[in-house]
Amino acid sequence: MSKKDKANNQPIDRVRDGAGSLKVTTPDDDSAITGMLTFGNGLYVVKEKGIYEIKLADQIDPERKNIHVPNTIQRVLPYGSAEPWVGAVFLTGHELLKKEILNNGIDLDKAMLIVLEIAQNIASAKEVLEVFSDSQRSEIEKYDLKVSKNRSIVLPSVNGVANKCKEFFQKSDHALDGLFKIVKLFNPNVGKGGWKSLQEEVEKEHNKIDNFLATLENILPFLQFVRNSRNCVEHPRADQRIVTTDFRINPENQLLPPSIEVVHPKTHQPPMPVVEFMSQAVNSIVDIVEVMLAFLCNRQIQPIEGFPVHVHFFPENQRRTQSIKYGYGIATEKNIIRFG
Repeated sequence: MSKKDKANNQPIDRVRDGAGSLKVTTPDDDSAITGMLTFGNGLYVVKEKGIYEIKLADQIDPERKNIHVPNTIQRVLPYGSAEPWVGAVFLTGHELLKKEILNNGIDLDKAMLIVLEIAQNIASAKEVLEVFSDSQRSEIEKYDLKVSKNRSIVLPSVNGVANKCKEFFQKSDHALDGLFKIVKLFNPNVGKGGWKSLQEEVEKEHNKIDNFLATLENILPFLQFVRNSRNCVEHPRADQRIVTTDFRINPENQLLPPSIEVVHPKTHQPPMPVVEFMSQAVNSIVDIVEVMLAFLCNRQIQPIEGFPVHVHFFPENQRRTQSIKYGYGIATEKNIIRFG
């Protein structure tokens, strides 16, 4: 036996190099595994109710000094493939950010890690929405909303409306900030001008590649609204603030839910119910991340001789996973042939 073989025949080597299996379950998630993804140095298990990262003992203890170091399983996203938005953001990112298709020079591993961060911030925003919605519903159920004989009524109340809205705006802005980081990986010339600088770069193009400019013109107002709203909660002043109200009744004796108003000279939002506002905002963020990934990747496909490959929107009957709408394909006269 050679010295190398002896060195690799220590008990810790036999443990680390031997076959093994992992059971990816948690006390609150026994859902089915629907996929396995790798990017960066990570291995990720996609389940219906969550996304989990697996780290092998050698990643924790690369010098193999401690035989007792275990493999670890940790949830990195509390939503899984059963949620359409996870497919639209996280799984679509993995579907499109492919090294064998996109141009060299783009750090796709970094891009995918940012996609995960974006998904985590969207998840946090959605959790704020869900907790607020549950609290609102619970409060209504507690009270008998009838006017008493003394002509008074006890109104329900959700504690900390302003703080919950502040947290929602911060998580939403973090998600879109992550998206802008991906934009800069694909377009190094985009800089301090923020989203407006991306629009200016696209406007400089002599040949019309696609309808990216028109899409940007449609989504830029919302992107600016989210940034301004975050500034309203972090740097409030008379003309830049949010105004929140708890449950209240109007002159018609109708019970009105908690509401929010964004006071800003450029992106004013009139009062509207908090739950409705948050729901619309988070859905818009998901849609924007999804379509932005599609445009960015479609513009960076490396030349593939004989194959005019593009990012396509696939109809439901052609999707491998229902929530992943975009993928690479070759358009023919009759249909689109999936590529990659």
